Amino acid sequence: MNHLIKLKSSNNGLRIIMDAECGMEELEEALRQKLIDGRKFFGNAKMALSFEGKDLTEEEQDHFCDIITECTDINIICLVDHSKEADSFQHCIRVVAEEYKKNDVCLIRNSVINQEFIDSEKDVIVIGDVHPGCTIISEKSIFIFGGLYGEAYAGLKFSESPKGQPQPEEKKEEIPNEAFKQVILAMEMAPEELRIGRLCYQPAKKPRWGIKPKLLPQIAYASNDKINIEPYTKELLKRITE
Repeated sequence: MNHLIKLKSSNNGLRIIMDAECGMEELEEALRQKLIDGRKFFGNAKMALSFEGKDLTEEEQDHFCDIITECTDINIICLVDHSKEADSFQHCIRVVAEEYKKNDVCLIRNSVINQEFIDSEKDVIVIGDVHPGCTIISEKSIFIFGGLYGEAYAGLKFSESPKGQPQPEEKKEEIPNEAFKQVILAMEMAPEELRIGRLCYQPAKKPRWGIKPKLLPQIAYASNDKINIEPYTKELLKRITE
């Protein structure tokens, strides 16, 4: 039974490798046993997951995620494909890890919930989701290892943001060009509102809230006096930051 499922963990997540010829019931039983045996090892780690070896439907992937939640204390950040997209995901993690080493970051180790409000002069890193009704404001960039479903404002001070609500007699400061070099990165990009500097991005449709999104990291950046949102790649990041 053990040979039907292989679990390979890393600093960035957990790979679940399945026997392609095996039936779903057998895989479920094998996965449960593996997870129960390794429950103490995994603890309550926050992990990105990838299912490999067998093609699964969305419903099947959701079902396996439910089994993982039931049998362990793992906090699932996201699902990624072990493919070209995964390479981008790993590179994205390395970029954020380098920012964290500079000690000039505001690190939030959980999801932002219950209309929470975050305001920082530093780069902001969130290990989790930003729920609807929540707000993050950073004078620098914002990196979200989860879904962005609330509001995010990069390259702005609180007083410059819509949340600052300056009085009519107050003169707003000119936003420096440096603000437009900041970025907002998220594993799923479905914001209620997003701004970089004075530029505003309004989503074309109502954000979709998903607890376990399957993810291709996306990055929002300012260019030609508008905000662009594109799939994250090493080449795109290099172009933006040059």
